[in-house]
Amino acid sequence: MNIKETKTISVKTEKRPYDIVIGRDIFRNALESILEENKECNVAIITDSNIEKIYRDNIYQALNKKTNVFVISFKAGEESKNRKTKEELEDRLFEFGFGRDSLIIALGGGVTGDLAGFIAATYMRGIPFIQIPTTLLSQVDSSIGGKVGIDHPYGKNLLGAFYPPSKVYIDMEFLNTLPKEEILNGFAEIIKAAIIKDNEFFGYLESNIDRIINLENGYIDHAIISALKVKANVVETDEKESGQRKILNFGHTIGHAIEILSNFDISHGRAVGIGMAVETLISHRLGILTSDEKEQIIAFLKKSKLLEKYPKLSSDEIIKKTISDKKSRKGIVEYALIKGIGTSVYGVRVDEKIVRESLKEMGFL
Repeated sequence: MNIKETKTISVKTEKRPYDIVIGRDIFRNALESILEENKECNVAIITDSNIEKIYRDNIYQALNKKTNVFVISFKAGEESKNRKTKEELEDRLFEFGFGRDSLIIALGGGVTGDLAGFIAATYMRGIPFIQIPTTLLSQVDSSIGGKVGIDHPYGKNLLGAFYPPSKVYIDMEFLNTLPKEEILNGFAEIIKAAIIKDNEFFGYLESNIDRIINLENGYIDHAIISALKVKANVVETDEKESGQRKILNFGHTIGHAIEILSNFDISHGRAVGIGMAVETLISHRLGILTSDEKEQIIAFLKKSKLLEKYPKLSSDEIIKKTISDKKSRKGIVEYALIKGIGTSVYGVRVDEKIVRESLKEMGFL
């Protein structure tokens, strides 16, 4: 894929079908096109303080003194994904006179997309929004699927909605501004996509891991597009997570608990990486995953360096935290697990003893 090419993946959901446009160096043209199409209504570009600093010139050049466009930023970081920040941003929209014919553009990573999307879902009972994700994690995961929301002291993403964007623009040039840790953060979700639904893609990742992590043209493109196709396919069949979409939670039940208990010192990607390792061991202990495939997955997770950083947590702490996860039912945790590389199951209830043994095998007390 060269600079002039784009690829479009259509997500055919029942509520609102939308396109994901993928390319390189498309941000400026995409923004100008969006603003031209919406020149008769108010537009809010919601972004965080880091992105505003990096892309300030590009944003304001595209605005070209337009009086109907407002850039609204908030303090970067997961700690801003809360009710207070949401309320402050909503107040700004009211101050600027936004009505139901307005548009929100979410420019940033997963926090920005989740927060801006939840505002769009609830402001005047719903206004359109467009995702322009700037991190690998948000490009392959949170910007598509329509899940929007904020965190609560009891857990991640406990307040939210299913509210799909009108369109998603993925500019892979954004990735060149990211530190290696952020690339690993997103790579975890790429690995997950392969493990749950695409054995051939998993083999591609095994063969090309260094090229992908180093963002080599062609290799990172293929990884992103393949991961997006997996998620788009799952979301199309189950938009509101009543069934098959639950397989996307592989690694996240344990992962979210670790992420929260570490006070977000462990990144989402590393937490999910550890979660995938633990839930792979659970799958093996339940007898639904072979020893060979268990070893293959654990070896690849180690090679990816996602398992290099561990928080000092006990197995009991982690298990207790999983009960407050939104995926639990009547206080009973339900896991998404794997029956083989490329084959997954959901809604699996697991004895605490097996979970504890798996956590201890991965080094938790």
